[in-house]
Amino acid sequence: MKKRKIGLLAGGIEVYWTDLGMKELPERLDKDVKRLIDALSDEFEVIYPGLVGSKEEAALAGKAVRDADVDLALMYHSSYLDDAMSLAFLDEIGNTFSILFHSQGFGSFTEDLDLVDFGRGWGNNSSIQLPGTLRRLRPNLQYGYVFGGLTDPESLHEIKEYAYAASAVKNLKGKRFGYLPHRCTGVPMYDTFPDEPRLMSHTGIEIEYLYIIDLVSEMKKVTNTEAEKLTTQLYADYDVVEPSREEVVAAARQAIALERMVEQNNLDAISVDFSGRLIPLTGAMPCVGMARLIDQGIVVSTEGDIQAAVAGLMVKEVTGLIGHFWENLAFDTDKNWVLGGHEGGSAGFSMAKKGTKARLRGTQYVDMKDIPGAPPLGVVPEFITDPGPVTLVTLYRDKLDYEMRIACGESVDLPNQSVQYEHAVFKPNVPLKTYFENIAHYGVDHHFAMARGNVAGVFEKIAQIIGIKNQCLTR
Repeated sequence: MKKRKIGLLAGGIEVYWTDLGMKELPERLDKDVKRLIDALSDEFEVIYPGLVGSKEEAALAGKAVRDADVDLALMYHSSYLDDAMSLAFLDEIGNTFSILFHSQGFGSFTEDLDLVDFGRGWGNNSSIQLPGTLRRLRPNLQYGYVFGGLTDPESLHEIKEYAYAASAVKNLKGKRFGYLPHRCTGVPMYDTFPDEPRLMSHTGIEIEYLYIIDLVSEMKKVTNTEAEKLTTQLYADYDVVEPSREEVVAAARQAIALERMVEQNNLDAISVDFSGRLIPLTGAMPCVGMARLIDQGIVVSTEGDIQAAVAGLMVKEVTGLIGHFWENLAFDTDKNWVLGGHEGGSAGFSMAKKGTKARLRGTQYVDMKDIPGAPPLGVVPEFITDPGPVTLVTLYRDKLDYEMRIACGESVDLPNQSVQYEHAVFKPNVPLKTYFENIAHYGVDHHFAMARGNVAGVFEKIAQIIGIKNQCLTR
């Protein structure tokens, strides 16, 4: 992923160095700013228009930051900035999310400092002043606040989390999400029924409705040669257990058709609901195609769940990886483990635990022999994903608006479980009793996007930026 951009405002009122004998102050402030830039530049491109000393210069800095199309604006009051300067900068950057970094150029006032050096700490005053001003003059402005040492790891970590969060929110706008064919109505799951206008308002996504007849039409266009070629590849790459070759060929044909539909509609994410007529009408389960789409960088969910898919888009923006579409399916109280995943479209083949080989299995529902038109067994990827720290995230439509739900823990290092779906074993950071009691108390969309790494702090900041509440279920 390319480096995210941070725009930096720093300065002070120029009267200090023009009228009050502090001629060396700008140079010392600028050195402090360069220390901050150096500490951030390993991960970010920092746009620094230079030290500002007036309202006019602050406005020009804001314009430069806006024109650079940054992901985040960082206001560091290195010395005192009056409100007119701060507001001029904020007005110029428009919708770019900003944070106020409350810091100073030295660690302690007991250091050997002269009178000019002490000016490197006067930004404490405007860092305290500005939040009060904004509540009165810009009451609807969403912004972040970070306090700490100029290059302390804790401060830098929080700034970086804000930058990742702001970048994710910015990049969600215009992402195209496809329903095939609708939200889940075959087995109604009302917790996943979305409020499309609110989701669009919060994230800027675009929604497209696709239809089973379109998939059937595309499947007819796939040649026998194309289907056989992919079938041969599937047999070479994975262990086929229950499904017949005829079923694997049908799954391959459907996978090619599904990929073409996604490409034709220029989709970033898709949710495929196959609880109703899709399987009988196409003669195949879409699981292979969904897994292959994930490997191609497309966010995929099932059962018409756009909410968890939007969380998945956030995961991709934050981590650069597709999340595992995951739900709680079995637990072990002795080990504090939860087995989860989903049948089809929950993870890409490339997400199988390193050193293992994915299998193609029949459906976890034993068979589909009593469903006219459906394959006898279906073709479902089965594998366990890599161990390590993970973060679960989903969106939930509560009574008033969307809220975010987050859970932290680890994916347990275990052999593949013979469950006939893609899976991971989640060990939350709290006892299972606490974890499930929090779920019951706060309410969730029962589907999650499982992200690699402990990135809960970034998602909390995403919730802040888009203006929704968040709740950590493992705190």
